[in-house]
Amino acid sequence: MSAPISPWDSDGLARCQQGDPAALGELRNKFQTPLFQTLLARGATRTEAEDLLADLWADCVPGADDRPSLLGKFNGKSTLQGWLMTVATNRWIDFKRRGAKQVDLAGASSAGSSSGSEQDVFDRMPASQDDPKEDTLTALLRDCLKAGFAACSSEAMVLLRLVYLHELTQREVVRMLGWSESKVSRFLTSALEQIETRTLRELKKRDPWLELTWQDFVDLCETYQVSFL
Repeated sequence: MSAPISPWDSDGLARCQQGDPAALGELRNKFQTPLFQTLLARGATRTEAEDLLADLWADCVPGADDRPSLLGKFNGKSTLQGWLMTVATNRWIDFKRRGAKQVDLAGASSAGSSSGSEQDVFDRMPASQDDPKEDTLTALLRDCLKAGFAACSSEAMVLLRLVYLHELTQREVVRMLGWSESKVSRFLTSALEQIETRTLRELKKRDPWLELTWQDFVDLCETYQVSFL
């Protein structure tokens, strides 16, 4: 009897891309729960999360019309789970933004018209960029972080660059600027708190239904190498 297929290794991934039912089943069983829980934590409803993931798993199956598997876009530069989570989150953000626009259009045209059958959720999902190099989530993180840093003074930006970009110690900064260690520490703390507040405020302004803690935001920036320094 052959060994169980592990779709998160190269051999199993290739089998998934070829449409192997056993490999695709293991792929879904392995990642359905963590992806579902992460979508819920980021603000999706259970129905939204279930529908998004059902659509994602369907796209992992090669189509009869020579449509390749979604997994063919996985480049191996991150974990497969991280990449799938990026795809799912991008699709959810696109879906919510498209839905908000549709609500506006529906409100403008609803007077005097009778309500018809609801459009199937999969038909309403927009085609998403499934390449994490420059996608909806990456652009959102970068824009919000840019807004957070825009609130910093020029002094704060210089200090942040010295410590976090050029990796100077606080003692080296003290000697360079002639400040006390407590002043440098207070200045850094204040600047970081200001960046956190402004960044999360910008995030809520752009996508109020998206739930990210500051640690979530930082982790995503590290994962996708989003930086403004």
